[in-house]
Formats: sequence, structure tokens, C-alpha cells
Amino acid sequence: MIVSPYELILYSSQDHVSFLTNKVDADDHSHHYIQLTVGLEQNVAITVEGQPMQASGFILQSNVTHQLQGLRQWQWYILINPESTFGELVKRTYLKDSCVYVLDKNQATELQQLAVERLFSVNGQAEYDTAMQLCMQILRINENNQKPDLDDRIQEVLHAIDTQPPHQLTVKDLSQCMYISESRLSHIFKNKVGISLASYIVHHKLETAFQAVFSGKSMTDAAIDAGFSSSSHFSRTVRDKLGMTARAIVQHSRFLKV
Repeated sequence: MIVSPYELILYSSQDHVSFLTNKVDADDHSHHYIQLTVGLEQNVAITVEGQPMQASGFILQSNVTHQLQGLRQWQWYILINPESTFGELVKRTYLKDSCVYVLDKNQATELQQLAVERLFSVNGQAEYDTAMQLCMQILRINENNQKPDLDDRIQEVLHAIDTQPPHQLTVKDLSQCMYISESRLSHIFKNKVGISLASYIVHHKLETAFQAVFSGKSMTDAAIDAGFSSSSHFSRTVRDKLGMTARAIVQHSRFLKV
């Protein structure tokens, strides 16, 4: 039996969000991310486009309608941006012929052990990166772990995203700062960083808002400060991107940017 003082442990990375939780029960919904789910205490019960399924683990294509029955049991989720290099590799390896892939028993068992033995106790980026490298090996995804060489334009864009007021973070505003077209900037960014610029900006705003909430700000103030037009806009984006409500994520939870 897994014992934790939290009901959700959330890790936010550049191209994915990973979390351990025992509080997922979701009616029909779909979201932007590719979803990997592994049951840590019992099989995962999921309904995909009306078809009920049970297995130790699944990989689900983005924007596919599904239900989840957590039954207060611990599960590990990885929500992967489909426009990232990570996402493209997962699609190419597992989702070419179907919207859902059932993990084989050995893979599921190894991922269960990885989550229980390492992820519950992660305290920093180095520990998390090591765990995710093992995850990639288990999934047989041969991603080059070295970060790509980023030219000066991309370094400037990343610096702007980290330092400019969130309401100024649009592809249009950034392209004007760089004196190149929106399409050209988007192409260069995707090629060098491995994720679309628009998706990166949304991910950054979500991360900024959650960091503020976990630091004590109200959800409304955190949403506005992060560049959302309102708390309801933030909540809709969280639901669309992550498939969970913002309040469900922040209650009895631990957050770590990795």
C-alpha cells in the first residue's frame, strides 16, 4: 500500500507534465496531451470512445474522448505535448495504427517500480531527469538526451518568455521583437526546441500560474499575473490541456518545476 501526505505530486517539465495521484475520477473528456497512465496499486480502468478497458498501463493519443475510474488508487500519469520531440517519438513508436496502446506486462511492471521507488521521493531536477531517462529506456524511445544547440535568436526568445510581462507573450509580439515573421519564428523554434512556440507559451503560463498558487496566491490573482484574461480562462485552459480542474490539482498537492 502506498502512503503519502499528498493526494497529488506534480512535476512540470518543458515538454510534459508528470503526476502521481490517487484522486483521478473523470467523466468523458479529451485534452491536448498524449497521456501515459500506469496503475500503481491495481489495473487502470479506462473507457476510450465508449469502449471500457482495463490493463496495467495505457498510452492514449491526444484529443481522444475517455473516462477514468481511479477508485482512490495511486496512478502515474505523464501528459506529453504531442508537438514536442518526446510526443512525436511516442506517436511514432506506439500510436501509428491506433488511438490507444496497451503497455505490455514487462513495461508496465518496470514503470510501476520506477514510480514507487523513485518518483515519490524526487527532490530536484537531477533526480527527476534520471527517473525520466529510465522511463524512456523502458518505453524504448531513443531520444537524444543532449539538449540541441540553440542559436542566438532562440536564446533571445527563451529569455523574453522568462522576463517579459505574461500579457506580452504571444507569437506575434515575440516575432516583432525578433524582426522576423511569425511563421519563420515558429518554424525555427519548433526545429531547435522540439515544441511549437505557441504550445511553449501556454505551458509557460500554466506553470507560472501554478507556481504562484502553490506559493500562496489566490487562483484569480495567479491567473491574471500569468497572462490569462480571468480565472475562468485559466480554469478552462487547465481543463482542456490537462483534463483536470485547477482546484483538483492544487488541493493536497505538491508541485515541483523540473
